[in-house]
Amino acid sequence: MKIIIENKTYIYGLFLAFTGGGLANLIAIPLPWMLGPLIVIGFLTAINLNVKIPNSPRPLCRALLGCTIGANFNPEVMHRISEIGLSLIILPIFILTMILFTSIYLKKVKKFNLKSSIFCSIPGGLNEMVILGNEIGVNPRTMTLIHSTRIVVVVFFASLLLFFLPNELKSIPLEIDLFDNFQQLPATIFVSFFGYFLGKIINLPGYTITGPMIFSAILHVFGLINAMPMYILIIVVQVILGSVLGAQFKNISLKDIYGPVLSGIVTTLVALIPLFIFVFILLKLDYNLVSIILSYSPGGQSEMNILALSVGADMAFISTHHMFRVFMVIMFAALLQKYFK
Repeated sequence: MKIIIENKTYIYGLFLAFTGGGLANLIAIPLPWMLGPLIVIGFLTAINLNVKIPNSPRPLCRALLGCTIGANFNPEVMHRISEIGLSLIILPIFILTMILFTSIYLKKVKKFNLKSSIFCSIPGGLNEMVILGNEIGVNPRTMTLIHSTRIVVVVFFASLLLFFLPNELKSIPLEIDLFDNFQQLPATIFVSFFGYFLGKIINLPGYTITGPMIFSAILHVFGLINAMPMYILIIVVQVILGSVLGAQFKNISLKDIYGPVLSGIVTTLVALIPLFIFVFILLKLDYNLVSIILSYSPGGQSEMNILALSVGADMAFISTHHMFRVFMVIMFAALLQKYFK
């Protein structure tokens, strides 16, 4: 009887999570299928409503997330490496400078401890940073609020800037097929599971994500396999992981929310200082302004790629930068996590 009631509670929670994602997608907020469930489940949890999200799918979701990130490294990256190589070399310098700027603010002004200051400053994926930081004792609520705020603020400013920039790029209507890549499902499952267990065997930091991510990236960059998950599967992963983040907000108060959100806004504005410096440097090296802004803006990789697609920007250039950024910061964060442990 207890199992039946618990299963009904899980179904109820997932229904609310998907509803939140659908509404967020409808009103076009950034990262809708993750932030929508996060907001809905977070709010319902905060008011002590009995909402539960199952834990068992989480390792699989992380593995699929890693596979998806790696699948964006296609053979075109190798063909254009001479063109974008210099910018990719400069990108880690920018990321480290940004982390330094924002972590100093969080450490000195907001009085965060060192672990929290660094993990709240690393511009990786929302889920990846929370997963890795949570395992070494960084408050998941604080990380979730700061990183969510960063994504929203960056996407807002990038959209605003593109609107005012003189731009000959044309807008492209986005048509998404939920079941596109269905034929690649067996390859997706193979890469996700094999990468997961391979990462576990060799004791890779954050292996649930980094194992499938590295394995997927190697196979895709050499054109050995095509294992991009169906869009519907990516949505499910985002909904479940976003819901898990929302479930962290039990007994939270407005005061608990205000501080991290304000910190998220301030740290994002602080990060604009090194961003403008590096954009100026890259413009002197004859890179395209729109491509550089969209490649270096530390928003969500899917949001920045969709924004680039919507204005007809150089997708290969921009997506490569975001894949490399996420890949690099996850590995960096995983190594830091191992060090702090």
